[in-house]
Amino acid sequence: MAGTFMGGAPYGDETVALLDRVQTKDDFHAKRWRCLSHPTRAFETLSPVSILEIGILNARDLAEREAGFMRADTTSDAYVQVVLDDQELEKCITPVARGKKQPMWLYHCEVDILAPMSMLRLQVFDDQPTEKVEIGFVDICVGDIPYDQPIEGWFELRFQDNFQSTSVDRYLHHCEMREETVSQRELEEEMASLLIDPFPVGTDGSNASPDPNEKIVMKKQYFASSKERAMDAFQACVVSTADRAEEYGFQALSASLKEGTKDKYRSNNGELYVSLKLKNVVSSSDSLFALALDAPPPVNRGIRETTELKRTPDLQQCADEVWEVKVQLLDDALWCCLYGFKYLISWRCWPLSLLYLIGLLLCCYKSYWWWAIIPALLSVSLVINSFPEQRKKMTRGGLNADLTEEGFKHTAAWRNSDEIHTFVGRLLTEDMKARLDNPRVNSYKLRAFAAQCIRDGVPTVSLSELRLALMAAPFVVDADNVPTFALHEHVWVDGRDRGVITELTEVPERITVELQPTLLIPEKRAKVVHQRQLTKRGESIGNLPKWATDLVMSSAMVQIYPPLEGLRLGLVPAISAVSDILTWKNSKVATILLVVLIVISAVFTWAGLMHVLNSEQKGNMSHSQEVVILVLRSLDNSIAAIVTIVLFLCQAWWMTHFSALMKIMQRRGHKLLI
Repeated sequence: MAGTFMGGAPYGDETVALLDRVQTKDDFHAKRWRCLSHPTRAFETLSPVSILEIGILNARDLAEREAGFMRADTTSDAYVQVVLDDQELEKCITPVARGKKQPMWLYHCEVDILAPMSMLRLQVFDDQPTEKVEIGFVDICVGDIPYDQPIEGWFELRFQDNFQSTSVDRYLHHCEMREETVSQRELEEEMASLLIDPFPVGTDGSNASPDPNEKIVMKKQYFASSKERAMDAFQACVVSTADRAEEYGFQALSASLKEGTKDKYRSNNGELYVSLKLKNVVSSSDSLFALALDAPPPVNRGIRETTELKRTPDLQQCADEVWEVKVQLLDDALWCCLYGFKYLISWRCWPLSLLYLIGLLLCCYKSYWWWAIIPALLSVSLVINSFPEQRKKMTRGGLNADLTEEGFKHTAAWRNSDEIHTFVGRLLTEDMKARLDNPRVNSYKLRAFAAQCIRDGVPTVSLSELRLALMAAPFVVDADNVPTFALHEHVWVDGRDRGVITELTEVPERITVELQPTLLIPEKRAKVVHQRQLTKRGESIGNLPKWATDLVMSSAMVQIYPPLEGLRLGLVPAISAVSDILTWKNSKVATILLVVLIVISAVFTWAGLMHVLNSEQKGNMSHSQEVVILVLRSLDNSIAAIVTIVLFLCQAWWMTHFSALMKIMQRRGHKLLI
């Protein structure tokens, strides 16, 4: 029966045949060389090299839905959607098992596989009346499935909160540790931490007598915080025992154990029984060509927490990650470089500025002196950076100086009203937790106030006196509104480190904070700080209504988190590694770099001097010396030529062949993870 297009034009068998012809892919054997010449086009246009047979049989212990006002039954109406390389396969979806605590589908489907490292996801949904709710998921790498060897068994359904980062990262992370193992490890770590004697040591070296009431409170806090994790581990043991009982024929005992476990105490979101079999539909030689193909880049679903137990990302977490990038990228890198450059051109240290001026002028006079002078100047800067006090004088100012007496002096030494104005503004907001009354009108008053705080590069008052003066200033409000902190409250320390308050005393200078793991420092550590060094993390973002938070989470966060994660994971470690070398925290690499710079400078200085002497007195050098000098003098031109050649060769068709062959050799030795 003929139909019509949306525009009204008729279509029939000829049109359908034309559509099939357009969508039919080329035979892999006939066009296998396309994998080497145009890998991307090959993935898009060639027929599959293998077929993955998927059997989704049944599930057990699925997470139940929350009881609603109109529905008391919490049993989920589960079904499974097959996703390949983040693309949902419309023909691979199981029927809905309605009202089944142990749903059974006995579903079978086949998936075409072309890229050997494609990622498969089995996503379990709950088909609720108003929406489809994700229950859990399983990530599988096709490259870890052997050919023509059936694989079947129970696969752990991961918590949907862990559906973050990319499929590759999720899969590798889950291969290291299962969800239930994570819960068990967290429980053991918490119990081990509480086995440490929490009572203070007396002056005579003996433990102080514990207060019984304090002991009872501590136990209550421990059991309140660890009950859910303990039940997670307990349920894992119960489920394992129930499975063994079922294997040995004790059906009643198995059913009783499974029924007795509470859904809210779980170490995963259930298990899925799956059978897999990968069949090759081309010859073994043809399948080697397919090793050169890459699957589409995986979709980044947001930030994966550095801790093992992950949380759903929220506005506060996003702000924390942005602040971490800001501290590493701006305060410790960009501002330091700008202040170092300003230090030289403003002649703050005239011998150093004169040295750089003469060196750069010599480079302008004779280009071959670049390789002798630039490494020497860099080595001088590296040596100066080994002295912390001098380094801070060169790289710290109003934008990034510490809010301490030392930071105040470093800022004053610039003899610049803008710098001291910026420092005082930071002191007012970050340290004193105060603000200007009518900032638009009183901003100039704060600038005039700050300008009077220094004379000839030296502060006229101490930092504590500056705080008292600001508190008495008529244009400052809320200066005496000292924030109060509570135990276990989340705070910023010096505006840089995230922490949790673990101990409060009557003395504001003795607040113990446990600094949280970060991307650069993955372990927790304790620190005793002053009260004014703390800022409540919850105050950085105002409270939003739940509907607004949900709206942001579902739309804006999806756009914000992936690029933020890429920036954080890509730049922060690299910048920190370079900073550690330049500040001599990594003294070994810094020493090696210094030696290399000195050697380069010495070799090219010798070559330059020999060239000058040879031009005045010809014939004093051997042939080998002349060759070495010629090579060294031409090194900059040689490097420029190499860079040009590389730029042109990278896009050459034979380089594509070479890259494809390297991928084939690498992936041919891929080891199975299952």
